[in-house]
Amino acid sequence: MPTRTPLAFAFAALFLLPAAAAAQDPVPIYPANYTVMIENDRVRVMDFRLRKGDREDFHSHPAHVLYVLEPFRISFRFPDGRAGTREVKAGEVLYSDAVTHSPTNIGDTDAHGILIELKTPAASPEDVLTAVTFIQGREGKAADVKRELLSLSAPTRAEQGNIQYDLYQSVDRSDRFMRLEVWQDDAALERHKATPHLKTSFERRKNEGWVTEITRWRRVPEELGGQRSAAR
Repeated sequence: MPTRTPLAFAFAALFLLPAAAAAQDPVPIYPANYTVMIENDRVRVMDFRLRKGDREDFHSHPAHVLYVLEPFRISFRFPDGRAGTREVKAGEVLYSDAVTHSPTNIGDTDAHGILIELKTPAASPEDVLTAVTFIQGREGKAADVKRELLSLSAPTRAEQGNIQYDLYQSVDRSDRFMRLEVWQDDAALERHKATPHLKTSFERRKNEGWVTEITRWRRVPEELGGQRSAAR
């Protein structure tokens, strides 16, 4: 049975905080498909067009609403291997939670609509929650563990309330991994735990005998130290 990763590893990791790795934004990648009409701290409104036969690689959208201007038929691929097709008529209004997908226009016309992305309100520093998760696989299975954990990155970064989601691998023990997560608040992390992609991953880890340990952290405001020094 693998031993749990030492907690000291967490303290070392907290000094390595990188900038948040944002989910892949399709706007700069496909400027011909997305025209930003208005953007502020709450929404981004775009004229969206996916031409007949065109495909977009995997990218992410936050929760959004689409008003359909022209009928379309699009097939979608998702990071977990699922696939689906959606056919809609002009005038329909569609809502979607945050999603990561790869669409292909398989219809006879261009897909055209007004896409309204809903932005997550700015997180309060007091509410931001950091979760440090340790995962240890069986000896010789490092590649399998890495592949499994990386498959969660794109769909999780697309979740509402996620600020950062990065994976690290031990330089001393290749079968040990650490996931550094930053969430807008406790509720965002709890919603993440309930997502199908995470539940499926936990089930796979259990079946493979991999060990997962989740620890939660809250930043200590530095101004508290300054106040204490001033009071002396």
